[in-house]
Amino acid sequence: MKIGVDVVDVERFYEVGDNFIKRVYTEEEIKYLQEFNSQAERLAGFFCAKEALLKALNRDIDGLSLKEIEVFHGDDGQPKIKLYGEVKKLFNELPEKEILVSISHSQKTAIAMVLLN
Repeated sequence: MKIGVDVVDVERFYEVGDNFIKRVYTEEEIKYLQEFNSQAERLAGFFCAKEALLKALNRDIDGLSLKEIEVFHGDDGQPKIKLYGEVKKLFNELPEKEILVSISHSQKTAIAMVLLN
């Protein structure tokens, strides 16, 4: 079992530009985020989930892309994570086979916790 957690100030995400969004978020994430008038809290929450996953993997971003980690909501409304590319390869090398994620935010702070089980 491995765990990762990340917390950020939502304020940082009010003024992010298109280049940052295209570099960090997948097309599906961007499509989901566009459904909301205020996207900063969700941008921050998804970012936290991606960073928390890397922490659970005991890795930093060097040589990896945050777009290889996709955050989405299942039919039950629970956040979930799908992996691609090198991040998926790293995860598949672990004995853990399940990714659990929890995301929460206020107008000021976002936090995410990832448990690899």
